[in-house]
Amino acid sequence: MYTALELRTLNIKPRINDISLKILSEYYQMFLAPFIYNYHIVSKTEEKDIKLYFDLENFCHLLGIESTVKNSVPFRELHNYRGKDGWNNVYNQVIDIRHLKRINRSKFNNIKAKYVYFYLLPNLIESPLCVNYDIRNVNKSTNIDCEILFYSKVDNDNAIIHLGIQEDNSGKYFPKTFFIEKVSNSKDDVFVANQQKITVTIENRIIML
Repeated sequence: MYTALELRTLNIKPRINDISLKILSEYYQMFLAPFIYNYHIVSKTEEKDIKLYFDLENFCHLLGIESTVKNSVPFRELHNYRGKDGWNNVYNQVIDIRHLKRINRSKFNNIKAKYVYFYLLPNLIESPLCVNYDIRNVNKSTNIDCEILFYSKVDNDNAIIHLGIQEDNSGKYFPKTFFIEKVSNSKDDVFVANQQKITVTIENRIIML
């Protein structure tokens, strides 16, 4: 089983048996949650600066934890798999991979790629390719929606990782969706192929004390 520090230096994706939800939560807490990422974004129509935050309550949604158990646990229990309650349950090991498999193995297998590619999120946000995302430009039925989509080809792998971000009511950006497409290049990636490319530059990363 890898530690969070070991995950940060991996050159190949881990096997699902070599990671745990607890380790991924520690990884998120160490390498994502403490920082504000400041970006300068230039598109054909505008130029702006944005701030991206990785709050603890976003963790479960990025890994599809609630969607794994939805319709398999009572509605009144869903809060245990999302937001801050979900985070606490993962961090305290009330919820782990075995628990999710026991509830719905089929759904877990559908989102398992999120877990094994999660270690690449810090790399992605430090040097992303970027599009203005419009769900109407995706040539297949999808529920994936966001304002801006970061993406990056995984080295030595036929996979592209994506992080969709969205502005909230306060003006800060948060990670709304994380997913993987098993394709070799962005031309075959239906989520970016027909979108407007934009230029994104990370200006700095500020640690929150």
